[in-house]
Amino acid sequence: MAPLPAAPGTHATHELNWDPAAERLLALARNAHRNVDHRDDVDYWYRLGQRNAYAHAAGILIGRGVDSTAFAISERLTAALEEGVTDLTRLRTTALGAPTPGSLHQSPTWLGPVAFRAQYGSDGVHRSTHLGNDHDYGMRWGAAGDQRISLRHPPGADSGLLYAYDPTWDEYAVLSGAASVQAVEAAFTQAVATDPHMAVTDFAALVAALDTAFEAARNLQTVTCPEPERQGLEL
Repeated sequence: MAPLPAAPGTHATHELNWDPAAERLLALARNAHRNVDHRDDVDYWYRLGQRNAYAHAAGILIGRGVDSTAFAISERLTAALEEGVTDLTRLRTTALGAPTPGSLHQSPTWLGPVAFRAQYGSDGVHRSTHLGNDHDYGMRWGAAGDQRISLRHPPGADSGLLYAYDPTWDEYAVLSGAASVQAVEAAFTQAVATDPHMAVTDFAALVAALDTAFEAARNLQTVTCPEPERQGLEL
């Protein structure tokens, strides 16, 4: 079957793939970029080539070997590095073609408990069983390391309401109305490993990027999975 068409100006998102090896390649590209010395003509080209090689390898892995996709990803990565982006979370979302973390929600709308309950039915203290279970991901987020991130979803559901709570102001902010459990779990694992006090907006952007990657992988599996053979069935 022919590949699914890509949106104008983008690569085909169903070709994207993410795994821990890509994370390591991003780190290697970043570290090589940090060692680029513009004052040394010989070492400059060596380090620059090394950086670009790691970025292109990441592009090949993420793009599943599609040359045009790999080139587009490596171009985005090297451009971000040239602009001074060295945070792995930001480089990851850049590689996946997602917005830079925080760009979608630079100033999230924070609500008091009464307003939050009025709109969403419950909060981290007043929990309603009919709305599902709240899974907390620790009160460790943000610059002060004291904001909590939670995901509420009905039993058996694969997505739900992702929100943050700030105890200093006793306020809540909705980060996503339909964040998948898979993406939130993966984002939590990556955030703890790379930035354990990540801003809640950056965490939300990471979840969105991973949701996109996981959906792309599911679409690819659906497209490439052959129909089961009919064995001995006569219609």
